[in-house]
Amino acid sequence: MTYTICYFSKAKEDITQHEVEAIFAKTRVKNTSKKINGILLYMMGDFFQVLEGDEEDLKEIYEIIKEDQRHHTVFEIINKKTEQAVFKDYNTDFNIVRTDTQIKEIKQYLRSTKHNTTANKIDRLLEPFFLLP
Repeated sequence: MTYTICYFSKAKEDITQHEVEAIFAKTRVKNTSKKINGILLYMMGDFFQVLEGDEEDLKEIYEIIKEDQRHHTVFEIINKKTEQAVFKDYNTDFNIVRTDTQIKEIKQYLRSTKHNTTANKIDRLLEPFFLLP
C-alpha cells in the first residue's frame, strides 16, 4: 500500500522563471532523496503535482507545500492510501515535466496502466496540459 497526494495550484502572479526553476530543483532533490515518486509540472501559471510514497513523509511535505508563498489556491484532488503507486515504474527519480514531449510520454505511460484507477484519473487531469499549444 502506498500513499498518493495530487493537487493543482495557481502560481503567484509575478513568479519568475528563476523561481520556477528553483522550485523544480528543490522538489526533485528532496523527493528523490525520500524515495517519493511522481511528477511536477508548471504551465501557464498553474502547478500540477502528484506525490507517491510514505504517508508520513507526504503529509509532512504537503503541509510545507500548502504554506509556500510562491503559489496559492491549492486544490487537492487526491489525498489517500492507494493500492499501488502510479509512477513507480515510470522512472526511479521524481520527475520534473518541462516539455510537450515529456507530457506525451507521461500520457502514454498512464494509458498503458489502465488497470489502475488512480492512473486513469491523473490521465484525465493532465488533459488540459496536453491540449496546450
